Parts: sequence; C-alpha cells; structure tokens
Amino acid sequence: MATNRVINMLRRPVSVYGTSMSPSILLMCKIFVLLLVAHGFYSSISDPYIPFLEGLNNLNEYPRFFEITLKSLFVIAGLSLIFNFKVRLSAILIAMTIFLAIIASKPLFRNHLFVIGCMLFLSGLSEKNKAPWLLYFQLSVIYFGALLNKMWQIEWWSGQFMHNWLSVALENPLYNAWFDATQSFVLAKIMSYSAMFVELVIAIVLLIPKFRFYAIALILVFHSILFSFTGETFGYFMEDVLIILIAFRSWPKDKSEVKYSSSSFNEIFITFFKLIDFDKRFVLKRRTIKPEINATIDGRVYSGRKAITYMLMSTTGFYILLLFSEMGILFLFDGVAKYICLMILFWSLIGFLSPILYERLKKKIRK
Repeated sequence: MATNRVINMLRRPVSVYGTSMSPSILLMCKIFVLLLVAHGFYSSISDPYIPFLEGLNNLNEYPRFFEITLKSLFVIAGLSLIFNFKVRLSAILIAMTIFLAIIASKPLFRNHLFVIGCMLFLSGLSEKNKAPWLLYFQLSVIYFGALLNKMWQIEWWSGQFMHNWLSVALENPLYNAWFDATQSFVLAKIMSYSAMFVELVIAIVLLIPKFRFYAIALILVFHSILFSFTGETFGYFMEDVLIILIAFRSWPKDKSEVKYSSSSFNEIFITFFKLIDFDKRFVLKRRTIKPEINATIDGRVYSGRKAITYMLMSTTGFYILLLFSEMGILFLFDGVAKYICLMILFWSLIGFLSPILYERLKKKIRK
C-alpha cells in the first residue's frame, strides 16, 4: 500500500485527471509553470524597484520581505498545482504572484508574462464541467488588441512598417529581391492588410463555438507562415499561444479502448504510447485485424492515422514532448539551424493535426 501511494504521488505531476479542473486546462497550467521556471521568473522576483504603485516603495524598509514572500508563494502554489492539490486556488495564487511582481517592478513587465498570469487566473475561475469561456474571451482579446495596435498606426496602412521590418531589420532576401525589382510597397501592404484581417477573423471566430476549431487551425497556420517568412517567434508570444490552445482541446471523459494488429509499426507505436500515457486512460488490446489501429474514444471509432492523432492528443506525454522538443531546439541551436528545426517542428505539428481538419471540412461539405 505504501509503495502504491509513493507511485501515485510520483505520477501526479504528469497526471491531469481527477481534479477540480478539466484535464486540458490543468495541463496548460502545469506547462505554464514549467515555462515560468525555465525562463527564470523565480529569480527575477525582487523587492519593489520602480513600481507602478509608488506606495510599494515603503516595503523596501523591510529588505527582502516582499521578495521572500512572493518567492515562497510561487514555490508553494507551483508545487501544489504540479502535484494536483487545490489546483484552482493554486492557479489563482500563481497568477497573483505574477501580477504583484509586475506591479512592484516596471522592468519586469513583459506582455507574455502578463498573458500567462491572466490565463492562470482565469483557469482558476473556470468550472470543470463547463466550457472555459473566460479563456476563449482572453485569447480573443489578445488578437483584438494586436489588431487595434496596428490599426492606429499609419505605417501599417502604408506598408512602411512591414517594409522596414522585412527589408531593414530582418534583411529578408526574398522581400528585398521583390522590392529591388519593383520599388513598390504593394507586397508590404498586402502582408500588412492580410495580418490585420487574419487577426480580426481569429478574434471573432474564437467567440463562436460552431467555428472555434477553425480559429485554432487558422492560428496554427498563421503563426507558422509568419515564422517561416520572418524567422521570428515574437519573443514568447508564439510559444504562449500554442500552450493556450491546449485548453481548447476536449479530452475523453471515459477510458478508451484501442485494438491493434501485430505489425512492426503498431508494436513500436504502442510501446511508445505506453510510455507517454501517464494517466493510463487507454485500454490496449492486440487483435487479429487489418494492419491498422482502431481506437474507440467517447463512443466514436477512429482508424489508422486518425486514431493515432486522437490518441496522442489525449495524453499529457505528447504535449510535454512537444514542449521539451521546442525548448531543446532553442537551447541547442542558433541561427539557421534553429530556424530550420523550429520550422520543421511547427509544420510537422500542422501535418499531424491535418486529419482532424480534413474530417471537419468533410462534414461541412456533406451538410
């Protein structure tokens, strides 16, 4: 019994079922905590320094009191969330740590840090068995904000901003070749208007349940195209958005059954899948069937590539693997090598998700 308790405790950091949060939202929160640690948020917490509220300077009369309090709160709430204890309260406390740290120190403010704080706070307010409307609204606001920021700048309407960015800042060879040949801002204007239009569509469609899936697909394609053309991830913005999208995924409510034949590919995949199915929500059965995999998930049967896609998207290990793959690329590579590896990762993810998009589009056409 004691051994089982220890094993269950050790599995909690990678388990997302059985809490007051939905599995997808809890996983998103856990990954955000890992991201905060990886990007040094803990070490950046300090006593008030050029705070947004001048009254906080009075806390400097008690050296390190503010710093130690916030760091302790972050560690306690972070561990509590990671180990599935009072997860909603923990998410709110982590968010409050972020907000207080930002308010106390203007140099600490980063858009992505504030966004993470908002998503954690709203996750703590979201109810388990209801759609996380607060999260949908927050992501919509992010794209509306990006659109409004561009709309008030004449440089975006004239194409000057895009031209300066691509030609001068990034020295993009494709764009410079076009501009040298045409001496025209037409391409810059097209890209500027396209970016604003796509952000408007995403912001609106995210709030329409019937079409929300297409907003998610558009976000993935939009940012992958931007990265492919510019090599920019806009700080941690792209990383944050991809993590937020995890919360939009509905995970299986009941245990799922998987039947597979004894082919070499199936055996390798099932062995790998066992390693990343930390919650053990899939019952795996070897059967003498066609050389493919059949998965019954929440009453629906998927076969072949679709089955593999849905299976992987319903395990914590798959998302953790993606996170560490991206972080590994950023740590190990630089320059062209980093660009190529990230581009392969982003477009591979879109290719991996394409069976779901194809299935949705096929249903729309039939209707």
